This record gives sequence, C-alpha cells and structure tokens, in this order.
Amino acid sequence: MRLSKNISAMSSNQIFCSAGRIYQSANQRIAASSTDGTNQFALVAPGGLFYVPSLNEDAVVIPTESGRMCIGIRIPYNELTLEPGELMLRSEGGAYIILKNDGTVEINGKEF
Repeated sequence: MRLSKNISAMSSNQIFCSAGRIYQSANQRIAASSTDGTNQFALVAPGGLFYVPSLNEDAVVIPTESGRMCIGIRIPYNELTLEPGELMLRSEGGAYIILKNDGTVEINGKEF
C-alpha cells in the first residue's frame, strides 16, 4: 500500500525507470546511454550472484536514494530455447549451463 501511494504521488513527468545501452562495463559499475542522458550506474544482483554485463546490452535502470542503479539486463528471449521454469547461466564467450525442469543439467550441450 505504501509503495503504491509513493508511486502515485510522483509527478507524471518524472522518470521512474529507464533503459539504456551499455557502452562501458568495468569495476562494478557500468555506463549506459539512454533517452534521459548518459550516466554511470552501480550494478545490483541477487545475493551471491555477481556479473559484469557485456557491451551493447540493454540495461534497466532505476533511481534510488543512493543514486541510479542497474537492476538487470534485458533478456533476449528470441535467442533462448528455455521452457517456463528453467534457468540458464550464459557467458559472453558462449559457455552455458541450463537447469532443466526434469532435474537434468545441460552444460554446453551435454546433459547430466
């Protein structure tokens, strides 16, 4: 309830969330160019998960009390062959791990 009140109290022309194309990625910060300017952002991820996004990926950025933060990267669903409920980890170099719904694990094309 409190969150919805805060969101509705915001000005209608205030940008709450924006997207940007990453053009620099290093040292736990990224730089992205978006419709609301070019900025550096801190990266945010679930606990225990660490990553550095690749150049030219589309970042989702939100404002916080500590400054703007990148909360994730747009997933290229058209390139994936995942079923609902499956999880994939993929590197820029092409290596990948898929946790399948049937309990198997696929690593670079081999099922275990």
